[in-house]
Amino acid sequence: MLFGIAAPGLSENMPCPGEPVFMQMKGQNKSHNICFREQFPCPYIQDGRMAVLEYMLPSEEDARGFHEYLSKGYRRIDSLFYSNCCKNCLSCIPIRLAVRDFIVSRSQKKTLRENEDIDVRVLPVPQVTEEKVHLYETYLRTKHRSCEDDAELDAERSLRMIHYGFEHALEMDYYLGDKLIGVGIVDTAKDALSSNYFYYDTAHLSRRLGIYSVLQEIMLARTLKKRYLYLGFYIEETEKMAYKKFFRPNQILRCGRWIPFMNGPSGVRSIRRKSA
Repeated sequence: MLFGIAAPGLSENMPCPGEPVFMQMKGQNKSHNICFREQFPCPYIQDGRMAVLEYMLPSEEDARGFHEYLSKGYRRIDSLFYSNCCKNCLSCIPIRLAVRDFIVSRSQKKTLRENEDIDVRVLPVPQVTEEKVHLYETYLRTKHRSCEDDAELDAERSLRMIHYGFEHALEMDYYLGDKLIGVGIVDTAKDALSSNYFYYDTAHLSRRLGIYSVLQEIMLARTLKKRYLYLGFYIEETEKMAYKKFFRPNQILRCGRWIPFMNGPSGVRSIRRKSA
């Protein structure tokens, strides 16, 4: 819930903004300047458990080595890197794809076909505009109705924390005709892309834009000759986070090691092939 906004995981899974329960500073060390922890009610599993995130303010050297932090389970919001360090809970599991090995399922191939009329534009530098602020406000209001008080949300300020703060981020804009219907922020690293955040026009739910955006990020990762796409956290108990297992084959981080998790279902074929 950093500065009134929860650290986002992926696309439609942004927890509602709220106030931190506590913030604890830790001493400096050679790898980064400032590290602190924040505790708040878990936005994913609402059974009373508390989430604990550890943030770090990276140096320029850390930013250049972002791929190493991704491999250790870190994510990014604004100019900070963060990781989960919740007590007595291991539900949030980092998940990634080796993009060359990815195999598109029949369902995902259908999603590609149904969105062939969308124009995807990649911006090397993310930008916040009035159009995007309006799209983001509508997205939060219609997709995250559990937010306690939308009236108090400073959408533009929150959006700037998503778009800005990391010089290695890029933006993917999704247009239907001349209308912007989706925006994705993707962090770039030496050997990987990291799917940071995606918001979209919920009037187009049938298009499965969240799924479509991940497929586009996979293809972008291949174009940029990246090895991995990091998808954030997989959470089996939460449907909005469990869908990531359907991008296969995939790997999860367990006890400091990336291990194979789920292979592709039967009747699949490579995304390299042209859509029918």
